[in-house]
Amino acid sequence: MGRKVSKAELSELLGRDERTLTRWQDDGMPVLEYGVGRGNENQYDTEDVIQWLMQRAALNGKKESARDRLDRVKADREELALAKDLEEVVVAAELIARFEAMITAAKVELINTLPDQLAADLSARYGVEIDDEMIREPIAGILGNMANYDPDDDEQLDDDSEQQDDPSSPEEDDE
Repeated sequence: MGRKVSKAELSELLGRDERTLTRWQDDGMPVLEYGVGRGNENQYDTEDVIQWLMQRAALNGKKESARDRLDRVKADREELALAKDLEEVVVAAELIARFEAMITAAKVELINTLPDQLAADLSARYGVEIDDEMIREPIAGILGNMANYDPDDDEQLDDDSEQQDDPSSPEEDDE
């Protein structure tokens, strides 16, 4: 996804006036969000708009007929089916199902098997009775954090990582 911009910002980026953008919108230019009510502007994804403009330029300003569009869509489907058959692409739903199965298996192992086995091994090795709850509780906390994972938090971490101190640089003294 590109940058989310208003019509005025898009006008400035493309060097076209807002009336032209309105006309393009009527011709099929993609709109990310429609502003409902007075004072609320439409929002546009710059990547989608640029892609639309490139497709339009490829047609040399001619509008695509319904038949041409249908043929293009059928060709795209055939191309995708071939890529899938050649295992050049993966269907997201299949990949998600596999990851969910792997995560579930790991979670069951971490919650049910590991604490008992590790407690027994440590007790036998060191001659001290180990309560499996001491192992189970931190694992449950980690799994809880994983369950609450929000990909938007990664963007904040990326920004923070650029500002971290360099451990190899000399420390400043406040003398």
